[in-house]
Order: sequence, then structure tokens, then C-alpha cells
Amino acid sequence: MDKKNIAIVVGIFVIASAFFAWNAASKDPARPNPPPPAAAAPATPSPTPTTTAAPVYAAAQGVFLENNDIRLNITLNGGGLTNIALLKHADTLAHSKNPAANPWLFNAVDNAVPALAFRANNPTGGTPLLWAPEFTLLENTPGKRVVLASKNTINGLRITRTYAFNSEDPHLIQVKIGFKSVSENRVPEFSLCLNTGTLPPTESDTQNLFLGIATYDGENFEKTGVSDFVESSGFLGIGAHPAKAFESRPPGAAPWKWVSVTNQFFAGILRFDDKATAERITSLRISPVTAVPAPGQVPQVRTATGDIAFLIPALAPGAELSLNATYFVGPREYTRLAKLGGGQEKAVQFSKFFFISVDFLCKIFVVVLDWLHWLIPGDGTGTWGFAIILLTIIIKALTWPLVTAQQRSAERMRRFQGPMKEIREKYKEDQKRMQQEMMKLYQAHKINPLAGCLPVLIQIPVFTGLFFTFQSLAQLRFQSFLWIPDLSMPDVIPGLETIGGFPIHILPLFMGITMLLNMKLTPMPNVEGQQKMIFYGMMIMFPVICYGMPSALMLYYSVQNILTIIQTFITRRRMRNEEAAAAIAAPVKTSTGAVAKKKKRRR
Repeated sequence: MDKKNIAIVVGIFVIASAFFAWNAASKDPARPNPPPPAAAAPATPSPTPTTTAAPVYAAAQGVFLENNDIRLNITLNGGGLTNIALLKHADTLAHSKNPAANPWLFNAVDNAVPALAFRANNPTGGTPLLWAPEFTLLENTPGKRVVLASKNTINGLRITRTYAFNSEDPHLIQVKIGFKSVSENRVPEFSLCLNTGTLPPTESDTQNLFLGIATYDGENFEKTGVSDFVESSGFLGIGAHPAKAFESRPPGAAPWKWVSVTNQFFAGILRFDDKATAERITSLRISPVTAVPAPGQVPQVRTATGDIAFLIPALAPGAELSLNATYFVGPREYTRLAKLGGGQEKAVQFSKFFFISVDFLCKIFVVVLDWLHWLIPGDGTGTWGFAIILLTIIIKALTWPLVTAQQRSAERMRRFQGPMKEIREKYKEDQKRMQQEMMKLYQAHKINPLAGCLPVLIQIPVFTGLFFTFQSLAQLRFQSFLWIPDLSMPDVIPGLETIGGFPIHILPLFMGITMLLNMKLTPMPNVEGQQKMIFYGMMIMFPVICYGMPSALMLYYSVQNILTIIQTFITRRRMRNEEAAAAIAAPVKTSTGAVAKKKKRRR
């Protein structure tokens, strides 16, 4: 590579490294939630709200609805879902061998109200107030359905709430809220909010890239992240913003198909089954949820929740109306959500490299990884690690010809280092002539000076795509491989997690060693002195930047480096064999030509 190409590669590396370092760094300290501004009272009548705190819900009497995958804890105080246990997903790595005994709980967040809880507009414009009418159990069919009915008439209405499992997916819940006028008079229209549920942040998503509330109307996907409620200085000033108190979002020209709440690995998606229900939505209010502060500390934003406002029309005596939806609560797996339809796979967001979307690459990687994992036999232990290795081999096979061409060109450049140096010395005062002579040399000996840059440029989108894929791949959570207990987190050796308080990650160190070995094996005839030091500095810095990244990504890169080293030896051996064959053929050709000339003279 000449100086111009070196500068391009170094520039791209510096920008990419800075981005990944910022992305992997700890998030800004959470700040106090700003007080909401005052607002006018709602124009339409609302149910009478209460200021009941969340702990009352947790203590209230409830019923359970359970299948093999999830367990709903339904409170009779309002009819919402206190929590939803995912029976095949453990709450911590220590419990991953027996997840059913210690399941991960959806909505188990401090200060969170039950998912699908009723809320009413706040006359002051603040967070919607809880509305928790008392319900009684009307039907409980184990493993199939639960029906609740309001214990008393509420403003002339009798309300029922139905939860039933959907056969399409074990994580899918059919939700129906019925309103029946039992008053002798017309019940006026009113506004009622339904809570989306709340998800906690994950340890590995330090920037809260995946934590937030989103809407989708069939064309437009719009997401509000938790980071919007925390002041940020951005990346080099890009994306800097003050903390929001809340966000209120009306539907667009088309009604929303669904509203979701997501974190790095899990999702709650409320899909509106019929058009009438979707068209009754008037707004979505997204509010920060603060953690319970320690004594003497201010509340800090931890996550966010959403309240979907529905306008319930006036009901004549005896009239009935229902809100219908399906509620998916489970792992945020792209292929699973794609099968459910309605564009729900868009809830799996793979983020962006600055302003460049890598969604297309990420989706390909997810589909291929799922397929490779399906092919691998076994009980699941280590299978995802082998799937990553197979994906690495496939990527290497696809890039093999390009890398081979680069290695051959680099080897030729190394051999012609002497003539190239002579040209530089001879025409150092005439840059144009020097470039012309260099091009003649390149063409005469089939040397491509850009061949060294192209494989590097191709690896950047691949690495970026895998970076975001492995960050958001729910299937990797708590999946072990060799000594690695969790592929979604940096690798650690059990019992040797830290030395002197410093975390020990083996794979980034191994990756750095293989990168340096690769560099030693790659001829760089045009890179000398300070330029070579810059390259070595890049190779040393890269493992440092990647030190806290998911071990799945480090596994890919380490295996990729090993395969490249093997390819280098294979390429060199083939070139030596080709040269040896050419050397043997050359004298034979010469002697044959000489004999032919002698025969011609005799004639």
C-alpha cells in the first residue's frame, strides 16, 4: 500500500475504533428525572384514578395462568399482570441450569405498575395515575384462559378482562377488555390508558441502545430510548441532547399496528388485532422510570414505560364494546418475531454505525446462525459456539479469493522492493513520472497496490454487522462454550474472573496475539519506520478497545485470524511451487527452441 492508501486505512480504523470504544464505554451517570410541566385537565371524562403505589399491586391477591414457557401473575387489583415469568430463561447465570425454578421476570422493576394496568390521564399533565378497580375471578381454565370481571359497577360500566394463550406461539397472549353499559343512562365517552409493561436494563447494554418504547404503523418504525431521558454529550458532540421529562406521541396518518417495550434480549409487543381497536388510540405517553434511591441520593432514571391512551366512545344502555390485542412477551428473537407477522421483527433493532444502517447484514447473520445452530446436534451446550465457528468458516470461504489475491500481490511487492526503491530515488523530484514508472512496474509484474486495502475495507462492515448482531442476539444469553460461561458477555475463566480487581478476558488477548502474528506474516514493503509503528500501535489498541465486548465477537475474530494465518502459509506454498515449476519449465522451453533452430539451419 502507498502512503495515500495507508492514510485511508488508518483513518477508517481510528474512526471505527473511536465509535466502538464509545459504544462499549460506561453510560453517562443517570440524572434526576426532570419534573413534568403542568397541563390542562383532559376534556373527556375519565375513570376515577387512584394514587395506589406499585407495591400494593404486588401484595394484592392474584391468579396464575401458565403453560410450559410462561407464567402470568394476574392481580385482582386492576386486572393487570404483576409479572410474567419466562420459565425457560433464568434470571441469572448462576440459575441457568434450572431456569424454571428461578425464571426471568418481565415487569419486575422497582416503581413499575403491572403490565396492561389501567391508567388515567393526570390533570396536572404528569405521569398517568393508576386506576385499580377490584376484580373477581369469573373463569380459570388451567393452561388456557382466565376471565376477570369488575366486582362493582364503575360509572355505569361492567368491565371484563380475558387472558388466553394463543396456539401460534407459547409466548403469545390473547388479550380482551370488554365494556358493557349497565346504566339506565347513556355512558359518556372517556379516555383510558393501558400500560405497555416495563423492562429492566441489561448488564451488557451499557449505552441502553436496546432499551426503549417503539411504535410501528406498517411503514414507519419510531423508537424512543431510555437515553432520551438522560442528558448526553454524545459522541464528539454528535447526538448531544438534554434530558426529556417525558414524550407524548400521537399516531400518524395510519393507526399503529403495535407498540413494543424492549431491552437487549427481551420484548413485550402489544399488537392490535382489529382496526377498530387501533383507531381508538389517541396517543402514547413514554415516561422514565426511576430506581429507588439510596438514602441521601436523588432518584435516577433506570428504564422507561409507555401508556397507550384509548378513547372509549359513549355507550347507550346495554351497549357493549371491546379492545382486542395480542401480547407477545418473550425473547427478542428475529426469526420468531418474523413468523408472528405484522412486522414485529422490526422490534429487533441492530443499531447503526454512525448514520450507516447495517440491518441488512445483521439479518443475514441472524438467519444463517439460526440455521447453523439447527444443524448442530446436541443438548445445546456449546452448540452456539460451534455455530459461530461455522459462520466464521463460511465468511472466510467467501473472502478467500480476495484475500489470496491480496496476499499474492503483497508478496510480489515485497520481492520488487529493490526496483521500487530505485524508481523512488531516481524520480524523487518528479512525482508524476515516478507514479508512471511505478504503474509500469505494477502492470509488468501483475501487482495491485490497492489489493491490500480492499480486504480491510470489506472486514469493517462484516465486523460492524457481527458486533451489533452478537449484542442483540437473545439466543446467546447464558450460552456457554469451552471455558466461556456466557457468549453474550466478555469471556471469563470461572474462579479467575479478576486479578487484583482487574477483569481477565482471554479471547481479546488471544485475538491481539493472532493479529500481530498475521501482521508479521504479511509483507509491507511500502511501510517503514514511523508508518510501521503506527500499524503496530493499531494492532495493540484494537484488543484494548475490544476488551469488554461480547465473547461471541472475540471468538469470531480469533478464529478468523487463525484461518487467515493458515491461508497465508497455503498461499506462500503455492507460490513457491508455481515458481519452482516455472523454473523447471524455462530451461526445457529454451532447449526445445534451440533444437528447432538447429534443424532449420540444416535445412
